[in-house]
Amino acid sequence: MAQDFLKRKRIGEILIEMKAITPAQLEAALKRQASVRKKVGELLIEAKALTEETLFRALSTQHGIEFVNLDAIELNRELIRQIPENLIKTYHFIPLRKEPKSLTIAVFDPSNTKMFDSIKLATGYMFIKWVLAMKSQILHIINDVIYRPQNVLENVPVEELLRDVKLEFAKDESATGATYYGPTAALTEVNLEELKRESDQTAIVTLVNKLILDAVKMRASDIHIEAFENYIQVRYRIDGILYDIMPIEKAAHLALISRVKIMSNLDITERYMPQDGSFKLRVKNQQIEFRVAILPSIYGQNCTIRILDSGRVNLELKTLGFHENELKIFEYNIGRPWGLCLIAGPTGSGKTTTLYSAISLINSRQVKIITIEDPVEYKIPGVHQMQVFENKVDPNRSLTFAKGLRSILRLDPDVILVGEIRDFETAEITVKAALTGHMVFSTIHANSAIETVSRLENIGVDPYLFASALCVLVGQRLVRKICPDCKVQVETTPYILATLGLDFERYKNHPFYKGAGCKACNNSGFRDRTGLFEVIEVNQALKELISQRQSSVTLIKYLHEQKVPTIAEACLTKVLAGEVPIEEYIMVNMG
Repeated sequence: MAQDFLKRKRIGEILIEMKAITPAQLEAALKRQASVRKKVGELLIEAKALTEETLFRALSTQHGIEFVNLDAIELNRELIRQIPENLIKTYHFIPLRKEPKSLTIAVFDPSNTKMFDSIKLATGYMFIKWVLAMKSQILHIINDVIYRPQNVLENVPVEELLRDVKLEFAKDESATGATYYGPTAALTEVNLEELKRESDQTAIVTLVNKLILDAVKMRASDIHIEAFENYIQVRYRIDGILYDIMPIEKAAHLALISRVKIMSNLDITERYMPQDGSFKLRVKNQQIEFRVAILPSIYGQNCTIRILDSGRVNLELKTLGFHENELKIFEYNIGRPWGLCLIAGPTGSGKTTTLYSAISLINSRQVKIITIEDPVEYKIPGVHQMQVFENKVDPNRSLTFAKGLRSILRLDPDVILVGEIRDFETAEITVKAALTGHMVFSTIHANSAIETVSRLENIGVDPYLFASALCVLVGQRLVRKICPDCKVQVETTPYILATLGLDFERYKNHPFYKGAGCKACNNSGFRDRTGLFEVIEVNQALKELISQRQSSVTLIKYLHEQKVPTIAEACLTKVLAGEVPIEEYIMVNMG
């Protein structure tokens, strides 16, 4: 081995022969190498004397092994799953292909012969073959693709980032017109000027802008900045699922949170109380609003940023996921002159989007629509939208759902939208508004459409009253769709059909699909979400059952007799159509 090393040309000589660098550039790198512990190739790249690809092609010549560009190779994810994760992370290699007795891997340091022996022992392959690949590609695949599948965006140059992003700070909308800091601001030991100076550093500004821009590009709905004992973890919520994006050193925590607070017009000296704010961002002429929530924890302040990208929201009912019959029932009932339409579902199930879509459909110059929301998520042209407001200085000047709803009734509206029914007072006024000639839309937290009945009873509303007001109940969930770019068929097994509650003989030849993972879906196999709906038209027979305080079991039995599709049945239909994967059906049934 030593003789082979002596026979090899030095990397500098090879680069000069390739005319990639000049002797003067090599000499400068060698002089610098004496004072820093870095390889000559790394120093040449830092000096922008050559590219990383040129360096690794020269190393390929030096070691006599094949060079591969991993960007042009499709990852063998099945093979990667067979190799222990800690082995790949420790020795920094990418498994490419296997044969009965050998494994081919991509490495960036072929001189580490000890690595190959360890991989042999850990994997059981008799021979380990290796090819050379760029270090940046290998580390990117390991850190950003294989084990953090959501983070596959290309690095955005700082110049481009700062050119594309323009911040528009949100104005403080408090009753006094000034930000209220409270007594803690005067007592805190935090150095205000130092916090401002740290949060204005170019590195912190660029980092925050990069996190926000990446989240927008990756279709994230929320950015989570979470403080732990020794580091900060950034996570994105994409299609309802949280993904780890990157850890950040703990030393940057205060500056990072302070930067977000400054953007949101919050008090940067307050570290022990929750705070809420907002700011606007313009990315390539698309204005996006961000809602910020700061919450203290034992390891420091946590921050969640909700992304309200109106450009991504399609408010057409047909695109939400309704089946044809359900859509007809829903559209008919929201066009009534009076009544109550309630949409039920857990947090994050798309209730607000469905409400906005319904309002957009019936919106016209002949109809006056007023909404009261917490908060106003998207602005609808021609609709008068009001936001609830809590005044911490003077609670009597707070605007609640109930107080706002009373005022709305004096403004001669045709249609009223109440963001959410949370308490008896709001529920009572909502029902009375529907009974006095207004079409009222609202949401309520319930697991299914028919469970809104027992929920309203628990709040304290008389069933006889709200039974008369109700015209349609909608239960909904959101499920992830299979990415169309990497959609592959899965084997139909008795276990799969039993899980779906299907007869094996009837469906044994029916195709089922899943997403294999690709760049278009951030290697998750999922892309976008669709709604699952159960739509219940409250006819006279159902009104009588509700007003008689019949149990949920009786109501469900009646709906079953009427063959009203449930959310689970709606999901099964989408699974059979190849739109939704089987695991989403399992999650819906668990819920």
